[in-house]
Amino acid sequence: MSLLLYRNALLRADGDGRTIHGLAVPFDVETEVSDGFGRYRERFAPGAFARSIAQRGSKIKLLANHDSRVFPIGRATSLEERSDGLHAAFTVADTVAGNEALELVRSGTVDSFSVGFAPVSERQDGNVVVRTEVALREVSLVAFPAYPDALVAGIRSATRTLSVDLAARRLDLLLRSWS
Repeated sequence: MSLLLYRNALLRADGDGRTIHGLAVPFDVETEVSDGFGRYRERFAPGAFARSIAQRGSKIKLLANHDSRVFPIGRATSLEERSDGLHAAFTVADTVAGNEALELVRSGTVDSFSVGFAPVSERQDGNVVVRTEVALREVSLVAFPAYPDALVAGIRSATRTLSVDLAARRLDLLLRSWS
């Protein structure tokens, strides 16, 4: 797929310039996390988010850096499990914090997602905790994700253009999600 076709796919005419989308969590990818319970290896299994999506998909909030002490900057408009992971889209509020987040994404300064969740069921696979079901609480825009593939793919807008570097990174993400 050419960069032009990819750009056109990201910058759909139905976009309003306030919808951020991408891969929130990859499936079957191991990473090391440290979340207050020490360091350990973790991966998410396909289906881990299915119940959360069905029960409260439209209520999932978008935060900045998991900061629940301030108001959310957006809310989910689409959460979908695909073969490669949890894909998400969020409408970003027209607030100071929301506008700042959009500019950070547009500039490529912030390009990743992270999820806040409560474990529901899991299994052990050697030294890896496999999350088989979680209660998704929130998704956050972050600069340093636990999962390197949890990337913002773009902002849906009819007028936004991407830098070549940012377009190439997003093309790589898109191609990996199709394979």
